Amino acid sequence: MINLSGKFRYYLCTDNVTLRFRHRGLREYIKSKLHRDPCNGDVYIFLSRNLSRLRVYYFHHNGEILTEKILHAHRFTHPIFLDEGKHVYHISWSSFVYLLEGIIRKEKDEYFDEYEEDATDGEELQELV
Repeated sequence: MINLSGKFRYYLCTDNVTLRFRHRGLREYIKSKLHRDPCNGDVYIFLSRNLSRLRVYYFHHNGEILTEKILHAHRFTHPIFLDEGKHVYHISWSSFVYLLEGIIRKEKDEYFDEYEEDATDGEELQELV
């Protein structure tokens, strides 16, 4: 069962990553390009080039989970950040939900701000992983 909540850290990848990658391909991409540990419980979000597909990858309870949402008539909101030079952005749970559900907020500057977590959130997360 997929059980995503605000307890996870969410990372939106803005590179053009081929969605032909499955578990192993995305795991290797996260290791080599993003220099992150794909098995630490963080959630990685990838969008297709035409923004019709959103793929979510994460490692949970000794297994990899890869799920995808495909839009047939619409497109996901294109993420825009102030610092466009990065490959991956830490976003909040609410931004993830807005992206997944296709909700466009009125304050677009606020919509894809990079998420800054409190020290207590990080400590709480380490206990869960």
